[in-house]
Amino acid sequence: MKGFCCYLNRNLIVWIIIFFVSSSAGAERVRIVVEGAGYKAFPIAITALQAGSGEQANALAAQMTTVARTGATLVRALELVDPKTYLVPRISLDKVPNLAPWHSVGASGLIGGRIDVAGGMVHAQMVLVDVVSGRILINRKYEGSVAQPSSVVYRFLDDVIESLTGVRGIFSSKIAYVKVIGSGKRAIFYSDIDGSHVERVTPTDQLSLLPAWSADGTSMLFTTFMQQNSDLARLTLRGGSLTWLSTKRGLNTGAAVSPDGKRIALTLSADGNTEIYVMNWDGSDLKRLTQSWGQDVSPTWSHDGKRIAFVSSRSGNPHIYVMDADGGNQRRLTFKGDYNQEPSWSPLPDGQIAFTGRDEKFKYDLFLVDPNSAAITRLTQNQGSNEGPSFSPDGNQIAFTSSRGLQAGRQVYVMDVDGKHPRRVTMAPGDYETPAWGPRLGYER
Repeated sequence: MKGFCCYLNRNLIVWIIIFFVSSSAGAERVRIVVEGAGYKAFPIAITALQAGSGEQANALAAQMTTVARTGATLVRALELVDPKTYLVPRISLDKVPNLAPWHSVGASGLIGGRIDVAGGMVHAQMVLVDVVSGRILINRKYEGSVAQPSSVVYRFLDDVIESLTGVRGIFSSKIAYVKVIGSGKRAIFYSDIDGSHVERVTPTDQLSLLPAWSADGTSMLFTTFMQQNSDLARLTLRGGSLTWLSTKRGLNTGAAVSPDGKRIALTLSADGNTEIYVMNWDGSDLKRLTQSWGQDVSPTWSHDGKRIAFVSSRSGNPHIYVMDADGGNQRRLTFKGDYNQEPSWSPLPDGQIAFTGRDEKFKYDLFLVDPNSAAITRLTQNQGSNEGPSFSPDGNQIAFTSSRGLQAGRQVYVMDVDGKHPRRVTMAPGDYETPAWGPRLGYER
């Protein structure tokens, strides 16, 4: 089941500010601001990680070097300086290295580290150097299981991004999606943002649709036909306890959890027409927000939980609408196109709404619309069918499905919020639908 679609055209202003803030102790920090369409990422060089004694340490150092370099290509804040250009393979962790070779290859930041293994644990000392000022910004020790060394690297990279931007990185977040299993069967899975560590959420012999994360990332809401009706359920990811949230006759679907985690917006057809409702986290205090002759579906919350965007066909064709969280001040937001659906509201305070729109060639593409000015920006074009946008928790990237390329079916992709740097997430053959990017989950210590 799909939502509706829409366009977006806003002049995104993206800029990078690199400046130095002096503290009382005279320390200096780099600060970059990630915004808009013209943003230029922070160029960073990642040297080969040093290894302690033993073959396992050598293998893990090589593996974690690859993970770190790949990780720098996954987020909008960073740009990996090509390792083939490095004049020095490794750096010292005890003092500021000679920075001239790194200036010459265009690096603004420099990463190095040492990997040791003991007692089934990876012990990593990781360093971030500001090439411009010559200061060591991070010199910390991390540890984790040898079974998942990538989590050690990602914890460090999250610290790198926070050091540079003041905003926590997103490497601990996950991306959920639906995989088509066969006729009438769909299951929900999720993975790391690089597509690794895939986990199945729902059985493959049933029909499960439209995954939505809880605000804390511990639960998954979804539509299921387990009871021969379109019901809304919530599954605790650890332990697997299932809670039925809405089982009214007809559609119970399209759940969206408010930013504070206390409320759920959803679509019901209990009164004979699809309308937007809101209820408490436990399913109590159900309230109807819309009442029109058209179909109202696909709610999504603003960053502060004060507004809800949704799709309505009350004007004849599906378009994006916005209303207050209590149902007041309903207004149409999109007027271009004739089939706009699947809105996803950015988690940023001034964030836009991404949506799927059908263009004049009957192709589905992704757009942004400014909720205040209604200006629209197109993100994809001439790259197959692109649908189902979902924002990353920092608002800098969008997950979506695309039929681009030579693969059969639709795969899950991620791109920057300006439509640049698309990369494929799902690698297994198949057909995928409705990705949902979850919140930051943090790391086990």
